[in-house]
Amino acid sequence: MDDPGFDYSVLSEFRDRLAQDDRADRLLALMVERLAEAGLVGRRGRVRTDSTHVLAAVRRLNRVELVGETLRAALEELAVAGDEWLAAVVMPDWGKRYGRPVRYERLPRTKEALSAYVLQVGEDGIHLMSELFRDDAPPHLRLLPQVRVLRQAWVQQYVRHVALCFEGGARPSQSPCRSRGLEAEGSLNREVPGGAGEGGKQP
Repeated sequence: MDDPGFDYSVLSEFRDRLAQDDRADRLLALMVERLAEAGLVGRRGRVRTDSTHVLAAVRRLNRVELVGETLRAALEELAVAGDEWLAAVVMPDWGKRYGRPVRYERLPRTKEALSAYVLQVGEDGIHLMSELFRDDAPPHLRLLPQVRVLRQAWVQQYVRHVALCFEGGARPSQSPCRSRGLEAEGSLNREVPGGAGEGGKQP
């Protein structure tokens, strides 16, 4: 990290050295291999490198991590504030799904598996909030900061139109999903427990 590098005036010399013995090609091959190992590019076929495609892929991964981490944070907060209540409503596979931070390297690699994962996270969040807003649930739990963040994140990221949707993806054999648009604010407020359309249970 403390290497001073080289002066811009000798950049042409650096380019000449890089061009010797196919060094540039070998460096590119190594970079592509590392990207393929991470699942960012395929090992065969063409790969789009235009900024629109790359930024869209990064944006989607950021949103996937957002919903996963938001639900995990809410579960951790509930485990402290209402562990007995949470133990009664938590699903058996949640420990495996949300027991560790959501990171790119742990996410499914295929597009289909990633879509299934993010929809499952959405359904889990809906289930948790439905339990939180039952009449017999402890009222203070729905006022916890991470629970409020969870509710807002689901309003922003999911739309329920027959099936739960995330960023326009459709579940197989079900009605197509609408991507989150201007209608989502009102649509999900009616679908997410405790949303503006619920009435009487807004903090």
